[in-house]
Amino acid sequence: MMSKKKSKIAKKLKNIKNKKHDKIVNDYDKIKSKHLEKLAKKMLDEDEKKQKLKEKKIDDKFLDLF
Repeated sequence: MMSKKKSKIAKKLKNIKNKKHDKIVNDYDKIKSKHLEKLAKKMLDEDEKKQKLKEKKIDDKFLDLF
């Protein structure tokens, strides 16, 4: 009785794992493109921040205080 129950549970777990694997394999291109878009957006945001900092001018008199 116990072995039948274990085998049913094992089959269910195997099916769940197969479904997850199939989903990952089938949606790989979509997931990869989302990931690359996210990285590109992050890089652009960082570049904008750096560009704004480069545009700022430092007052030379401020540095003379030290």
